[in-house]
Amino acid sequence: MDEPAEEKEETPKTPSPKDKTKLTKKQLTITIVLASIVVIIVGVLIYFWQQGNLNSKRTGFEADKKRLDEQIASQSAQIAKLEKENADQKAKISFLEKSLQEATASAQFEFGELTFASAKAEHFVYEDEGGPLNLVMVDVTMKNSTEQNLFLSAPNFKLKDASNKSYPQASEGMFNLPSGKVLIFDQQMAVGESVSGTLVFIAPKTINLFTLFYDSQQSTITIK
Repeated sequence: MDEPAEEKEETPKTPSPKDKTKLTKKQLTITIVLASIVVIIVGVLIYFWQQGNLNSKRTGFEADKKRLDEQIASQSAQIAKLEKENADQKAKISFLEKSLQEATASAQFEFGELTFASAKAEHFVYEDEGGPLNLVMVDVTMKNSTEQNLFLSAPNFKLKDASNKSYPQASEGMFNLPSGKVLIFDQQMAVGESVSGTLVFIAPKTINLFTLFYDSQQSTITIK
């Protein structure tokens, strides 16, 4: 019988340099592909992250703009309110000024149209227990030359000297008028009516030149 042939041990094949080159190229290709995928994924993530930031910033800008618009609207409303109040105040002031002008014009017309028909003065010394009181006694006649009734007011008479110094009227209880003289008093004056009376002022004997005023009217008085 023939003896079985001995099995020869197979020696492992050593990869050739050519096979190593092929393996390295394959690994390199896979690495490049994987790296490209990673780069793409990272790029996509960065894009969406940036878009998220942009959207967030856009939302913040829109919120800020809305707040600014609200503030501007509020301030505009306040300015409009202030302008209206200012206009109302101006209207009130204009109305008051007009009313005052009309009242002043009316008062000037009511009192100023009375004219001096005559005015004559003299010094008068009133002997009192406290000593002599130097007075100026003015006999005056006023006339209503207008076409309506007017009012004569005694306090409206003013006496001034050449230096424009005023002298007060003496109150009735301070002296006694000489016989035949009557103090002028407040009264209505009819159209064309004349009223005569006496005015008494406290003034020194050393002054002889005065001006008697009745509102806008005046009369020069010289005491001899």
